[in-house]
Amino acid sequence: MSTSAAQAGARALYDSLITSALHALQVVETSLKGTNSNSQIEKRLKDVLPPDTPTQVYNFVLALAKEGQLDQISNIVHSFESFTQTDGERALIGEVTSAIELEAKQRQHIETDLRSRYGEHLELQFRIDPSIIGGLIIRIGDQVLDNSLRTRLSAVQRNMLSS
Repeated sequence: MSTSAAQAGARALYDSLITSALHALQVVETSLKGTNSNSQIEKRLKDVLPPDTPTQVYNFVLALAKEGQLDQISNIVHSFESFTQTDGERALIGEVTSAIELEAKQRQHIETDLRSRYGEHLELQFRIDPSIIGGLIIRIGDQVLDNSLRTRLSAVQRNMLSS
């Protein structure tokens, strides 16, 4: 399966889960106001929740009820809606490692280039590791671009030893 097909599949799964979870929470928010007893809540939950409700949502609402926190469901729904407003665009974490401290202009250039490739939701952290000698190591999600001098010297050494 190609990366783009995997991403499309992951996006479809994400959309499905988020949509059904949000719908279930909204149903609970409107249907269970004024319900207080645990036995009454458990029965009402089974009656009002759609059949495609994820088990985690059911268990979450039930736990809220048992803890006497069901009055917080409106705040939870509002916060959950805020999380989903990014349309699945979660921040992607990236790390740039250099041998020396990069100047602000260099950092800005790297950030601009990487954001154009990976999107605006990229959060970059810059680290210094003198052991790489020179160059950069860039990690974005599970991808690594190692253009460090240490790695290049190691490759030259391996080539010389294998000859």
